[in-house]
Amino acid sequence: MTPRQATRALLLATVLTHASYAAVRPMASYRAIELHAGNAGIGALSASFSVLPLLLAFTVGRQADRYGPARLVVAGSVLSTVAGVLAVLADHLTVLLVASALLGLGQLTSLAGQQSTVAAGRAEDRDRGFGILTAMAAVGQTAGPILGALCAGHFAVTGGVFPATAGLAAATVLSALSLPLCWWLFPDTTARAEQRPREQVVRELLRIPGMTPTLVAGGLVLAALDLVLAFLPAWAQNRGVSLTTVGLLLALRAAATLLVRLIVDRVVNQVGRRIAMIVSILVAAAGLLLLPAVHIAGAIAVMLALGVGLGVAQPLTMSWVANAVRPGRHGAAMGLRLTGNRFAQTVLPLGIGVISTGAAGVFVTLGAVLAASSVVLLRLPADRGG
Repeated sequence: MTPRQATRALLLATVLTHASYAAVRPMASYRAIELHAGNAGIGALSASFSVLPLLLAFTVGRQADRYGPARLVVAGSVLSTVAGVLAVLADHLTVLLVASALLGLGQLTSLAGQQSTVAAGRAEDRDRGFGILTAMAAVGQTAGPILGALCAGHFAVTGGVFPATAGLAAATVLSALSLPLCWWLFPDTTARAEQRPREQVVRELLRIPGMTPTLVAGGLVLAALDLVLAFLPAWAQNRGVSLTTVGLLLALRAAATLLVRLIVDRVVNQVGRRIAMIVSILVAAAGLLLLPAVHIAGAIAVMLALGVGLGVAQPLTMSWVANAVRPGRHGAAMGLRLTGNRFAQTVLPLGIGVISTGAAGVFVTLGAVLAASSVVLLRLPADRGG
């Protein structure tokens, strides 16, 4: 297989795995409702997805250095497919919780393998590689819920099976379709770097100048996106904005993110990675600070700002981390980054929820936190792309 064919196969597998994950999450919640789970059960379902990635992200990432990213991508698709089958067959909340935990581990393993594959490539290709990889992930995350909802809606009308089960089955098929690509794409199973004690590797990575602020910024960016998705409906309700309009605003944000990630390497070549990260985070922070003060017209501009700002920052934090470490440590670095992301996605919403009042307070506080994180990035060395 030529490098171009391998890249296309990787991107197609990325679309499929992210589409499956994005479809399973909401369908699992609907299935929990069908199983008569209350708010506590749905909350436990959400937590079960996050707990294993939070605990195991660094350990999983290190396996990419030891065995190569090939096995991680394959293992992630296998775990996600098994989780989907288990969710389809679930007739009790406990089974669904196990399926959700396996799905979280599968998605983590796929992410670590995909990101380590790009990180292990040529340094001059990483900005473009991570930009396209995250763009294809966005395509999958957009298409997956639509497919799952269409299947669930069809069976809600025709009957025969529970609607959520149909949606889960569609998501499982997407995951299973990625398996042939993964096996075909990644024949490399060569052992990689010698494994040193976990604590020693973590200390070595965190001592790299600029590593900690970059990890913090990357985690805050993802947590900010989660909070926007969670609190935008509350903002809309306060202004009498319809559910359809909220969906269109979120679609606009996703489209802006997708498009900007396709040209992120050109941005880096023009202004450098440090400046691009700082400016993108400041643009997102400005959008969040303005959101409580605007209505529909202003919200369109805000969604574009968030799409561009959050869209540029995520792949650039990936490429910065990948460029900062020596060969043989890319998997560990990606795993450490994923750990930071999960930690931020767990802690930041709780903290902001405690200190903020209403949706407006959440957006203002989050914008201020993002702006502060951009200031810390001024300490990074200036650099440019390939």
